[in-house]
Amino acid sequence: MKKLFLTSVLASVIILFSSCGAVGLVGALYTGVTTPEAVTSNEVGSKVGTAKATSILGLIAVGNGGVNKAAKEAGITKISHVDVKTVSVLGIFTTQKYFVYGE
Repeated sequence: MKKLFLTSVLASVIILFSSCGAVGLVGALYTGVTTPEAVTSNEVGSKVGTAKATSILGLIAVGNGGVNKAAKEAGITKISHVDVKTVSVLGIFTTQKYFVYGE
């Protein structure tokens, strides 16, 4: 009985922390990081556009986190680089906000 219980607990922990959809820096309890997404050879511009997408329980995902949307919003035609800020609480609620820089 004890062996079955320990095996069940171990399996639960592995499943809980496996994060099938996780890429990059991810905290099991909380994630709040900004990381680079893409870089071009264009000079860093003065304009910045944003786009955002949200996921709930990994079951529902909404929003337009597209680079094109963010660039159009800010009137950017030459992208210099893209950063993404990820905020996640227990993997239950996750948002990704993309920052597109350029001229």
